Amino acid sequence: MRELIDMSQREFEVYALALPKGPNFGDFVPFAGWRTRGGEAAGMAMMNPDTGGCRALMLRRQVDHRWTMALDRQDIADHQGAVFLVGSELEREVAPPPLPPQTRKRPLLLQPGRSPPGQNFKLLTSTLSHFPALMTVGEAYLALPNPDANFVSDFQGANFDSRLFELYLLAAFREQEIQVSQTVVSPDFHLARGGREAWVEAVTAHDPEPVPQGWTSPVSAPEDKRERLLGATAARFAKTLRSKLQRNYQNLPHVRGKPFALAVADFHAPSSLVWSREALPSYLYGAFSHVQTIDGHRVGVSTPVATLQGRDAIPAGLFRNPALAYLSAVIFSNAATFSKFNRMGLLAGWAPKGLRMVRKGVLFDRKPGALDPIDFELDVQSPEYAALWPWGEQWCQELEVFHNPLAADPIAFDLLPGATHWFEKDGEIICETMWANSVLSSMTMIRMDG
Repeated sequence: MRELIDMSQREFEVYALALPKGPNFGDFVPFAGWRTRGGEAAGMAMMNPDTGGCRALMLRRQVDHRWTMALDRQDIADHQGAVFLVGSELEREVAPPPLPPQTRKRPLLLQPGRSPPGQNFKLLTSTLSHFPALMTVGEAYLALPNPDANFVSDFQGANFDSRLFELYLLAAFREQEIQVSQTVVSPDFHLARGGREAWVEAVTAHDPEPVPQGWTSPVSAPEDKRERLLGATAARFAKTLRSKLQRNYQNLPHVRGKPFALAVADFHAPSSLVWSREALPSYLYGAFSHVQTIDGHRVGVSTPVATLQGRDAIPAGLFRNPALAYLSAVIFSNAATFSKFNRMGLLAGWAPKGLRMVRKGVLFDRKPGALDPIDFELDVQSPEYAALWPWGEQWCQELEVFHNPLAADPIAFDLLPGATHWFEKDGEIICETMWANSVLSSMTMIRMDG
């Protein structure tokens, strides 16, 4: 009989990223959970608050350590029945389920490769303060439907950031009850939800020399706002996106006539994710947004621009080109970071003794006429931090979708309900989101007490 230990809902939700629709339980609300001490199985007892009916959901690890559904009973009469069923199934000594037919066993993420590991990989795997991120990254990797053969070697080496971005995207998509598949070489992801679908290809912006995340000297944003929005960072986004568009994904048989998006993250400099976001919509929509004082009042102004700054004079307004109508949207996130995975791991309970995290940043102020963000600084495990959002911090809260106003096949907003959507209406770029508090940028400070 296996020994059981208590498990939080947050921990189970990370494991449930492996489920086809992620950690979404319909009308059922978890009220108790356990896992075996060795991590071979995990289960939750849940209740439908409207009907009083209960559910028992249990996962087991296959021989390749991936989670598979072992039990899902949704017709249980009461709490006691759900608790008994989950507990009795978890306690049973059962051999790990075999791999499905014609399924290759994926390599272990931490298994040493032929090449020396990169700085990011070493930081992730060798520092106690990043243990929560290591645990979360490992579960996200196991949840990937079909990573390509180079995933592990890339993750351990120079392409760490690109692969971490893929893991983040999977978690952010699955969390929104999206069925994510990887049945073709490219694009990276096929998304399906409620009859809606889209193809997504991931790409990251870098300088020629990769820079490690973690404890490196931060690079400050340019002081001049025009340079920050239309200068080198915008040019880097432009070159990164153009290089992907030249691959003509829209001509692939499985993509033709379907919504298609590029997902981009920026890793060009230490801490660039904190401040580079503004340059992307400036380039996409060909607009320079700034604040002016008119008749004694500060007002937001958006000025059309034809080219980005710099000697290359790159055309601005990717979404103004009718020839690119096959590009439905550009998806962006600045959360494919150690900090995000570390916070989610900490909230799941994977915290070494004495580890604390404080998140400091700015929130979007949604009051009519507001022009400045709202500062915040909160302990990640505090009730005040959890209260910023209805279910606490989630993966998709930093996910933004910039919609192409000329798109031939637009991406439906309800395909990605947890993202922030930017779109053009009556000549103005506006946004919609389900979150009252949206973090525009932040940094997470780590402290080890004791």
